[in-house]
Amino acid sequence: MTKFALASLVVTLFACGKDHGTTTDANNGGDGGNGDGAAIDDSAGPAQDASFTPGCTAPIPSNPQCSNCIDDDNDGVMDGFDPECTGANDNDEGSFATGIPGDNKDAVNQDCFFDGDSGAGNDHCNVHVCCLLGATTVQACPIGANQYDPTQCPPPIGNTPLDQRCDAFCGPLAPAGCDCFGCCTVCNATGCYDVITNPITSPNCDETTLQDPTKCHTCSKVTSCGSDPCGGTTCTLCPGQDPSTLPTSCGGSTTCPGGEQACVNAACPTGTYCASGCCIGIIQ
Repeated sequence: MTKFALASLVVTLFACGKDHGTTTDANNGGDGGNGDGAAIDDSAGPAQDASFTPGCTAPIPSNPQCSNCIDDDNDGVMDGFDPECTGANDNDEGSFATGIPGDNKDAVNQDCFFDGDSGAGNDHCNVHVCCLLGATTVQACPIGANQYDPTQCPPPIGNTPLDQRCDAFCGPLAPAGCDCFGCCTVCNATGCYDVITNPITSPNCDETTLQDPTKCHTCSKVTSCGSDPCGGTTCTLCPGQDPSTLPTSCGGSTTCPGGEQACVNAACPTGTYCASGCCIGIIQ
C-alpha cells in the first residue's frame, strides 16, 4: 500500500439552501460568487487563474494535477482552490478520487481521508461508514450493515472514543469544514451540504451533484477529529470559497483556524500546501 503526501480536502462554502441533506450557512446570505464554487471568474485565462494559486508562476506538467498550476478540469479554479483536490499529490482534479494507487479502496471502514492510502495501520483512524451516515441502528445502516455495531461509533451515536493517535496524525491534515474521515461541507450554486467525499462510498458524488443525497451521501461529522469551523463569521475560508463572500466584519482579511500561515496572497513554506487560503502540512 503506497503512502503519499497529502494535504487537505478542498471544499467550497457559500450561502446555503435547505432543500436536501445537511446544509450550512457560509456567508450570511451571499450568493456564492460565480455560482460554481470558483474563487475566480470562469472566463479568466491561465494568468489570472495562476494568481489564485500562490507560488504558481507557470504550469508544471510533471506534477500531479492538484499541484501543477494547471486548471486540469477547466472549471475556473486550480490546485488547492479546486473543490475536488484533496492535496498536493492528488492526481485527479476533476473528482473527489485521488488517482493514487492504494487509495479509496474501502467503502465501509473509513480511515484518515487525507493521507493518500486506505487502512488504519499508519494513522490509527477507523470508523464504520454508518457512524458518519448517522445510523443509530443496524437496520438504518445502508452500507456494510453486517459489520456495523453502533456502540463502536464515536459519540454521539456510540460510546467508543477515537484513538488519540488518530487525532494527532490526521487532525492537522483535515481542512476547516471537514472531519478526519472526509465528511465535509461542500457547496455548489444550489447550496452547501455535509457529504461523504470518499469516492468509493459516494461514487457519483462531485461538485455538481452535492444536492442529490442518492449520489452524495449526507453525513454527520466526527467532531473529535478535525472539523474546524469555516465560513460564516469565522473569517476562515472554506476551501474553494470566494474571499469576496466573507462578511464585511472580516475587513477583507482571512484567518486560519490552527494558526497556519495564510496563503491567499503569499506562497506557502516548503513542505506545506496552500489549500483554500491556509498552508496545510504535507505528510512526508
